[in-house]
Amino acid sequence: MARPEKEAAVADLAARLRECGAVIVTDYRGLAVKAMSELRRQLRDAGTQYLVVKNTLMRRAADDAGVGALTEALSGPTAIVFAPGDDAAAAAAKALLAFARQHGLPQVRSVMMAGDLYPASAAKELATMPGRDGVLAMLMTSLEAPVSSLMMTLEAAVGELTAGLEAIATHKESAAA
Repeated sequence: MARPEKEAAVADLAARLRECGAVIVTDYRGLAVKAMSELRRQLRDAGTQYLVVKNTLMRRAADDAGVGALTEALSGPTAIVFAPGDDAAAAAAKALLAFARQHGLPQVRSVMMAGDLYPASAAKELATMPGRDGVLAMLMTSLEAPVSSLMMTLEAAVGELTAGLEAIATHKESAAA
């Protein structure tokens, strides 16, 4: 690869790193071409990209993007999942781990989120996290619970007050008669 092409590749990778919410570093060694194509399709459906990268170019890109910690995970044949957001990161982790369970490959090396590098086990945790809609639903449920409890308490108090007033009215009517 000529020098200008390398510089363009480094600039492209650095831009991807800056734009991504998460990066999953994998070792694709032993993965057949057909399986790699299938994995790329599944990850594309999850809203992410799966690229085979040269470690030297990726190291330069990581330094340029200000995520130098990523260089620790770069050794041997490397392919990286670029996930643009939190939902895409969770979906990519789910798709990647499901594919790895089925085919035995690729092997996850590490996960990078918000500039911090995490071990491969973080991919499993990421895959089990609910998406944005799930988190919002849980938040709404937790916000609704106290209000719902207050409404039930007020309804019960109003019901008791109404029953008491009806009892007084019935007593006065029976005393008047």
